[in-house]
Amino acid sequence: MNPLFPAGAALLAVVLAAPPARAQEVVAGEQETPAPEPEQEPSNKRFRIGGEIKAHFRDSQPEELRLNFPFPPSFIPPGQTAVFARTVAEGKSFEVSTANLVAEGELGGGVSAKVEVHFYDLYNRNPTSSDDRVFLRQAWVRFGDKYESLQAQPGTTLYVLFGLAPRFSKQVTRRLESYGLWGTAVGRFEQPQLEAGGSFGRHVYWRGMVGNGNPVFFRDVNALAGDNGTPERVPGDVHPVYESGFPILYDAKPADLNVSDRFEVGGGLGARFGDSEWGLDLLGWYFQREMQDEARIRGTFYEGDLDILRGAGVPLPFSGNDKREAGGNLEARMWGLRLFAQYVDQEIAELPRHGFEVEAAYVISLNGLFAYKDASVGNWIQPVVRYSEIRNDFDSPREFPGQSVGWDWEKWDFGLRFGIVTGVDLTAEYALVKGIGRARTFRPDEFLMTLRASF
Repeated sequence: MNPLFPAGAALLAVVLAAPPARAQEVVAGEQETPAPEPEQEPSNKRFRIGGEIKAHFRDSQPEELRLNFPFPPSFIPPGQTAVFARTVAEGKSFEVSTANLVAEGELGGGVSAKVEVHFYDLYNRNPTSSDDRVFLRQAWVRFGDKYESLQAQPGTTLYVLFGLAPRFSKQVTRRLESYGLWGTAVGRFEQPQLEAGGSFGRHVYWRGMVGNGNPVFFRDVNALAGDNGTPERVPGDVHPVYESGFPILYDAKPADLNVSDRFEVGGGLGARFGDSEWGLDLLGWYFQREMQDEARIRGTFYEGDLDILRGAGVPLPFSGNDKREAGGNLEARMWGLRLFAQYVDQEIAELPRHGFEVEAAYVISLNGLFAYKDASVGNWIQPVVRYSEIRNDFDSPREFPGQSVGWDWEKWDFGLRFGIVTGVDLTAEYALVKGIGRARTFRPDEFLMTLRASF
């Protein structure tokens, strides 16, 4: 047994046994600063300009698999006898992953807007070495108030949103810097869309959208996406910056505006209950679109959607061009406990897979361990446990160049987040990853420590 499993069990015990705490919610990725309890009022009530910088220490365990695809000799790196799938960047490394600028809030008259730009953005680039260094993450305008999960609805409401925005089914508040398997695979990135939604009274709400959809591509299950089809892998001159990793199929970033008729449509219906002490939110959702024959991916000569499924002459057993996802979200809070769970049933051109993701976190207020120059130091701590799994109900051929996309995957994430001072926190997390290959199990585990400063 991996020696970290007992440690993970102990951490889960701390999460469930710690005393209740009325502390600030701790947010990663989708919000830039620790936010107040989300059920108190809609976000973005006043306009603000801010940002954040993230620095990391990463330690990735080495794994490799010799690929059975018949690569020509010109595709083999110098000094090697074959092409291997390997950990993207094994060993220890210090990295600055991103610097972000955000402008968001209410413009007046019930109109809100948000623009978010990422610079460098190492952990979201795919391919890692050759993707864009400046990335517009969000840019949207909304008419009316949108009440996110677990926010109290005052009654019947309506809003319309247009622009580059996340799917309404996405987990709004992430409590670790890493992603779970389904957090990576479905709806990780925003897309150009028109979204409408609202509520029928205080408990029932609805969502609907039409958008461009994000092309299907693949990326590694850990922090770095890996390199596939990059300029450094041109036949005859193969000198990769990063390795390919062990990828899964996922929704990549939108590359260009698609003005064809192949739009993605989606809808959802939810219910929420609770008061100041507890809350429960349930959402069922469905998305569908027609995949493109070829979808351009920046930084690689590979193309997404159906082209990536063809596998350079050794295809996955796909059929047609329909892509659909059906699923459900559950979110709950009680005192300092936060729970998010998501189930996904997906078909990508009749390649079926399913699974779920569950995350539990507990906010413990420390009330300031000591003061330094009028600043309170050590304000909160948040242990987090997350489990996710993907079950593929299809077999990838042994010669398919990205064989790991057909494996079953399991991932445990154990983390501890510490609020140092206002706007600065430190997160330590360990990912126990298991990919079940044909001949053996692969374990590309990873430790990640993140220092985040926001303003």
